[in-house]
Amino acid sequence: MIITVTLNPAMDRTVMVDELAVGEVNRVREGRSDPGGKGINVSRVLRELGGDSLAMGFVAGSIGRFIEASLNEIGIEDDFIHTPGQTRTNLSIVEAKARRQTSLNEPGPATDARSTRDLRSRIQRRLSEGSWTVMAGSVPPGVPPAIYAELIGMVKDSKGFAVLDADEDPLALGVAAQPYLVKPNLAELERLVGRSLSDDDAILAAASGLQQSGITYVVVSMGGQGAVAVGPGEVWRGYAPHVEARSGVGAGDSLVAGLVLQLAAGRGLAEGLRLGMAAGAATALTPGTMLCRRADVERLLPVVRIARR
Repeated sequence: MIITVTLNPAMDRTVMVDELAVGEVNRVREGRSDPGGKGINVSRVLRELGGDSLAMGFVAGSIGRFIEASLNEIGIEDDFIHTPGQTRTNLSIVEAKARRQTSLNEPGPATDARSTRDLRSRIQRRLSEGSWTVMAGSVPPGVPPAIYAELIGMVKDSKGFAVLDADEDPLALGVAAQPYLVKPNLAELERLVGRSLSDDDAILAAASGLQQSGITYVVVSMGGQGAVAVGPGEVWRGYAPHVEARSGVGAGDSLVAGLVLQLAAGRGLAEGLRLGMAAGAATALTPGTMLCRRADVERLLPVVRIARR
């Protein structure tokens, strides 16, 4: 079982215009709405790659019901806590001529302590030995930043595998709880360690320091520059295939999905990195908040280059 936890989901709305005219009326060429949030994106990519997951977290209002219905429509099971208010909308404006994207992200509705307690209990009932739990994304107002650290402790107590993809205090506190795998991007890792990481050696040193602190796997994503992965006795540098990127939204979530799918199947860090990078590159090919297509992942997989360091 792979569980994904999204505490602050969103409806990801993408609109495309020829060129954004600030202060003027703009005509939208096309638009689409997708269920979003980092954990939900992981579930969507897992489904596209042939894996199953259970999506958990908080949803609110009519947008929350849209997220549930959209996930169920593509075969993803959910077990969300319904909270007051309205799940947020994240708007991406894609300019066709400039090939540029502008994102406007809402903070999300406040979530009370009772809902947080209910979610902990509901997740606890779903945990089992050997299960995987991916905790990803921002924490909504009202939820303590230590929530991921608490959930990591629960997963470990159940003899499962905890995966963390977060930023700032939720990342720092979660790292201290020693998840099985942590996947920061370069900017998040720099904020975590408090210094600039200007080259591969510095990035690998920071990732290795995290790994040696008690985290089994540390994977650092760097967009088009690839990724590095550190595990017990192994260090890998992954080089992303060259693609004409249309959007970076969801590429890191796609990397997490590929990693978890392969690790859960016992195929190891190198194969997880390879599939994850192919999925991330395939997601970059799609506009706005669309995610990867399996055919693109399979086409890119043979050209992902992985080198042992």
